[in-house]
Amino acid sequence: MQSKVRRKFLPEIQALRALAVLMVVAYHLEPRWLPGGFVGVDVFFVISGFLITGHMLREVERTGTLSLRNFWAARVRRILPAALLTIVVVLAATLLLSPMTQWPQIGVQALASTFYVQNWVLASNSVDYLAATDSATALQHFWSLAVEEQLYLFWPLLVLLAAAILRRRRRR
Repeated sequence: MQSKVRRKFLPEIQALRALAVLMVVAYHLEPRWLPGGFVGVDVFFVISGFLITGHMLREVERTGTLSLRNFWAARVRRILPAALLTIVVVLAATLLLSPMTQWPQIGVQALASTFYVQNWVLASNSVDYLAATDSATALQHFWSLAVEEQLYLFWPLLVLLAAAILRRRRRR
């Protein structure tokens, strides 16, 4: 019987990540170069979902459960420091470089980014007649991080539910 060896570095995943980044960068530089280049963000979402699901399933297989506390704490340690630093730098730059009329919009987006609901704020603004003239901000790109963090909030709960259902079926 051959034992399963878990690889720590997956070059094929890194290649997909690099491709996704190149697609997004090319799209932002010149959208006509790569129509649909924003699909790179979708590729990132799929890769994240694949990796995080594998991580959770291995823990369930090893321990019989998934520690939500440990899972969420690891996400906080990995993402929150860099995200908060970015938000603070953008706020400082806004106060120094932008007119006061833009401060409220940046403030709302800073809060939305901090609490990973930027995607919902942007969606709400897209149908708000009074927000139609709002200009783009440096924090808008937090929408994708918000989507990812929302996945990290709810997906582990579904994994735990599936594990509990499987345990119950096996006992029967």
